[in-house]
Amino acid sequence: MSEGEVREVNYSKEYIGKNEMQRHNFERYRSVLEVSCTGVWEYDKSKNLMWCSPEYFTMLGYETSEFKVCKGDLDRVWTELLHPEDRPEIYKYFKEYVENQQNHTFDVHFRMKRKDGSWAWIRSRGRTIADREGCPNNLTVGTHVDITELKETQNKLKQQEKEERLQDLDIIFDSTHDAMFLINVEGKEFRFARNNRAHQKLTGLSHEMISGKTPCELVGEELGALISTNYTRCLESGETTEYEETMSFLDKELTFLTSLTPVYENGRIRNIVGASKDITERKKFETEINELSKRNQAMFNDHTAVMILLDPESGSILDSNPAASDFYGYTRDELLKIKIGDINMLDKSELENRIVQAKDGRQRYFIFPHRLKNGEIKLVDVYTAPLNINGKRVLYSIIFDVTARENFRNELIWRKEQYETTLMSIGDGVISTDIQGNVTVMNKIAEDLTGWSEADAIGQPFEKVFNIIHEYTRRPCVNPVEKVFKTGEIVYLANHTILISKTGEEVSIEDSAAPIKDKSGRITGVVVVFRDFTDKKEKQDQIEYLSFRDYLTGLYNRRYIEDTIKRINTKKNFPITVLAIDVNGLKLTNDAYGHQVGDELLKSVGKIIKNECRKDDIVGRVGGDEFIVILPNTDEKRAEKIKQNILSKAAKSKIESIIVSLSIGYAVKKSVDEDIDDIRKIADNLMYKDKLKFGKTMRSKTIETVLKNINLKYDQEQIHTERVSLYCGEIAKKMGFSEREVEEITKAGILHDIGKIMVPPELLNKPSKLTFEEFEIIKRHPQTGYQILKTVDEYASMAESVLHHHERWDGNGYPEGLKGEKIPLVSRIIAVADVYEAMTANRPYQKTKTKKEAINELMRCAGTQFDPEIVDVFVQLMK
Repeated sequence: MSEGEVREVNYSKEYIGKNEMQRHNFERYRSVLEVSCTGVWEYDKSKNLMWCSPEYFTMLGYETSEFKVCKGDLDRVWTELLHPEDRPEIYKYFKEYVENQQNHTFDVHFRMKRKDGSWAWIRSRGRTIADREGCPNNLTVGTHVDITELKETQNKLKQQEKEERLQDLDIIFDSTHDAMFLINVEGKEFRFARNNRAHQKLTGLSHEMISGKTPCELVGEELGALISTNYTRCLESGETTEYEETMSFLDKELTFLTSLTPVYENGRIRNIVGASKDITERKKFETEINELSKRNQAMFNDHTAVMILLDPESGSILDSNPAASDFYGYTRDELLKIKIGDINMLDKSELENRIVQAKDGRQRYFIFPHRLKNGEIKLVDVYTAPLNINGKRVLYSIIFDVTARENFRNELIWRKEQYETTLMSIGDGVISTDIQGNVTVMNKIAEDLTGWSEADAIGQPFEKVFNIIHEYTRRPCVNPVEKVFKTGEIVYLANHTILISKTGEEVSIEDSAAPIKDKSGRITGVVVVFRDFTDKKEKQDQIEYLSFRDYLTGLYNRRYIEDTIKRINTKKNFPITVLAIDVNGLKLTNDAYGHQVGDELLKSVGKIIKNECRKDDIVGRVGGDEFIVILPNTDEKRAEKIKQNILSKAAKSKIESIIVSLSIGYAVKKSVDEDIDDIRKIADNLMYKDKLKFGKTMRSKTIETVLKNINLKYDQEQIHTERVSLYCGEIAKKMGFSEREVEEITKAGILHDIGKIMVPPELLNKPSKLTFEEFEIIKRHPQTGYQILKTVDEYASMAESVLHHHERWDGNGYPEGLKGEKIPLVSRIIAVADVYEAMTANRPYQKTKTKKEAINELMRCAGTQFDPEIVDVFVQLMK
């Protein structure tokens, strides 16, 4: 059979050969092909001839007789059967494979046309046959297997996966916060497919309103054309496109940042996914920032304050305003060429330290000496803050000339030193809130007082952190933050406010709350400044107590009594009784026993009066020895009972053997017509009447008590006073005094040492010689005696005699250094009798003299220590 003839598809005897072994192998090979339904083909490159097994055609529904394979013509058996979409790529692939005689196995999938017109998916595998030396020859063999069912199964799985992905994408699409929309691309026409819920909410456009519509159909020709332009740009670039657009929806003009992303299918853009973010507020903020920047620049250039920008690393001046040139005397160009150290007079290391503090934000205010271009030194306030400009840390400083202020401050420096310690120790708690009333900031003092750390308190409601109640009612106080939000004004806490800390501790506080306002005047929060009021409150309570209380007795003072009388002088308190009470002999007690004992007497009287009065009665001390009691709703009968109870308690009380004696008068106001001041005068008059009646007796008893106490405290004192009294009486008789005068002089002898009641017993009883200081104490007893006696009418005439009984005839005595006859006569008599008795008495600190020795000593000292005439009289008596 020649090359140009058509070969039978069936295997010929010529092809099989005559060899029986070959025939056997061929039959086995055919059986395998028939069972496996695999089509086999061979292609001889040198002959351009293709051979196909019957299965090659039958798997496509053809009969083998329908095809004749001819040399050089492969179209009918292969090329024309390929799917048009697969044909170019597959033909090219096999052509390159055969021509290049590639030695690897190929494995490709493509579609071939069945007899019924449908398409079958074919898997073709094969390779070029090599000769015995391993070199490729011209023969390529391959197999065809129908994988249509496999492909269909794979496609169904892919479709199912695609649908599941689409469902997931739908969930994401509708759940995202960004406004998203999907556009179908039909050539160069764009139609909206759908939008998500965020887009619908933002624009008011539902899915039904946009579905299938072009931009022009949806929003009109003008705006639609503009929108389409952006979509076209995305389509032409084939990449994500981002732009800003402004549109009106729901009567609001909104600015969006829109991103368009192309979606490809089979190498062509089928859809565009759009995502829009509402950036209206951001754009507004950017606009405000730009405006603020313009205002700041204008402020920088036009402000009269000196302003400079400083590089903290190099110290160079980066910028300055015109006011800086006016102040320093340099031009702006000159300022930008110098460093801050050229004008700041601090030494280099200290200046560098201050710059670091400012850079770190640890200190923002400084006072520096700055040198001007003309050499003049000015003191300046520098307010500085670190800023970041173009990624570089700089210091922005505002500078004021305060030379005059500092000079004036130097004049007041002593005041500053007085108050500096106090001011530096003051620490207030500070808490700030946001517009919701939640804590945003609190300082260390606030942490200590509230028991909350700032970390725990931030974000908490203010009233939870700042738990305040009224001190007395224990009810919650009005929240000052809420009150500020309501009034828009500064508010202050009411008095008696208690802060309960997180740990339950209670602290008295005072505070103020003020609104925090933004530049538009809108309240954005509240700042509360408060302090521990405990010490101050205690002091105020103490001051208030002292302002209305007598410091000694704790009773109300005159000021409080005067105010109270006016307050209770009302009809509902009638009848009102006023008790006027006076302590008899207080001055005598002070003189005799000292003011400490007198104070104890007053305190005792105050307790007696207070205990005998009712809870609502007002008891006060209105003078040194004067008390007053205001008795609301008290008649004469009740008043008399209270008076008698007070007198009874007083009579049973004693202070250092002192009799507690009171004079009491009272008067009752029964009607509005009566003047309360007149009632007080009546009570006072009755009290004074009572005092005249009993005061004299009490004072006399006090003198007797003092003498008794002296005799009990000091050894030999009673014997001494009795003998001195006896000697004084005898001298007076000898000198011709009257009987009454003799009696008085005798009594003066008894009383001459009454002032010793104030001398400590250990001094008078001291066995050894007194020191100078001890003797000075004893020398004060004549003045004490004088003070005691002059307050008692019965003994007032003897006071001068007792005062001067230690004066000397030559003027060297005490207490006043009187001389000669300027010394009272009775004092001169007492002096002779006192010394004689002392010399002849048994005293531990001296040797007792005989009568003769004592007389000789008197005679020796006559004319120097003693009156010589009185010594002569006494000597005659003794002889």
